[in-house]
Amino acid sequence: MAQPPYPQHLNPKLTPAIAEDVAFFRKWGYLVVEDAITEVQVETLRTALDAACERGDSRQFIHQLLEEDEDFAFLLDNPPVLERMQAILGTCVQLHSATARITESGQEDQNWHRDVPWPIDPDGTPYGALPGQINCGYYLDELDEDNGAIVIVPGSHRAPFRPPEGHPRFPEEKRVFARPGQAVMFDGCLYHRGAANRSAVRRRVCLMCYQTAWMKSREPFDGPFAQKVRETGTDQQKMLMGAIEKW
Repeated sequence: MAQPPYPQHLNPKLTPAIAEDVAFFRKWGYLVVEDAITEVQVETLRTALDAACERGDSRQFIHQLLEEDEDFAFLLDNPPVLERMQAILGTCVQLHSATARITESGQEDQNWHRDVPWPIDPDGTPYGALPGQINCGYYLDELDEDNGAIVIVPGSHRAPFRPPEGHPRFPEEKRVFARPGQAVMFDGCLYHRGAANRSAVRRRVCLMCYQTAWMKSREPFDGPFAQKVRETGTDQQKMLMGAIEKW
């Protein structure tokens, strides 16, 4: 019987640069990763996402993104992002979901929200299990005041209460104007929302969400891509796609 693809060590060794990124993320709940994907990869994702939108019933959300086109596959274990995910969560990381969101021209401000359903304890858990889920957005269009930034409240990932209803302004809120090639990582508990798209063009983002591997994932990992990876991928890829079913 094959040995499950457990990593040999939970905590990776960090370079000084990665350790600085981890400290920033833990304090503020987000991180902008420079040069996360190349210009060629940006164009590849744009083409694949536009085609997926044309095939789908909904032009706003695409779920199980990795099953749509092999051109999305490299996002699963993209090194600049995954090494930071592992630096924060540990090496036992699993994909929670892979989605895309298209914000069309004229769409209004999104409401403040968190991506996780559980309440936050300001003292954490006895074994320090926070954060448990980290999302990562690869924005395929340069964000500006017209097409709408991603709006966050730095540090709110540790707030012991839900975000307010609607989209009122916070004095400390920050508008992140991501550029193609960058990736924006944010704690699932961080208050965030998308700003209104007042431009004449749509705003596109691929969202790769990760979690500790013993948490339940949103995706079933039962499509052809997931099955292929679980059979023939690297140990790391197998774990990312839920190959470890028991701990």
